[in-house]
Amino acid sequence: MITDEHELDGFDMTPARLEREWVVTIDTPAAGVAPLLEALGQALPLVQGPYDNCFYVQENGYQRFRALKGSHAGAEGTVQQTPASQVVFSIPPDQALLRKTFDLIFAVHVNEEPTVRVDERWGCRSKLLDDKNNPNRYWNRPDADKLHGKAVP
Repeated sequence: MITDEHELDGFDMTPARLEREWVVTIDTPAAGVAPLLEALGQALPLVQGPYDNCFYVQENGYQRFRALKGSHAGAEGTVQQTPASQVVFSIPPDQALLRKTFDLIFAVHVNEEPTVRVDERWGCRSKLLDDKNNPNRYWNRPDADKLHGKAVP
């Protein structure tokens, strides 16, 4: 539970306000992204305004590691490299929710020693101003499908 106050808590601007959040970043082999998104998206309140199941996935990286004595693989002696991604999402700053998040990650992650980072940040939350005629909003653009994306199976 957060007990300290910060000047950015609830900072109010014309189009938005700031809310304190915990940003969770998970490194995973690229083949492990889908099971993480599925499990976390079903069990956690990954909400941004009137949207849920909100993730950011950064792709095209790689992980390097050498298995040491005590690991499931044992002391292999070789450096391994695999294509990898980062899954990023935010949750409200709540320790019970963070515990649930880690329980899910460790249950679903493909690695024996998942790399998970938690950062305290302030996220922007739109006031959803009545700007439905703004020509920059995706729904008013000819490339709306490209910008908004498609439903995933």
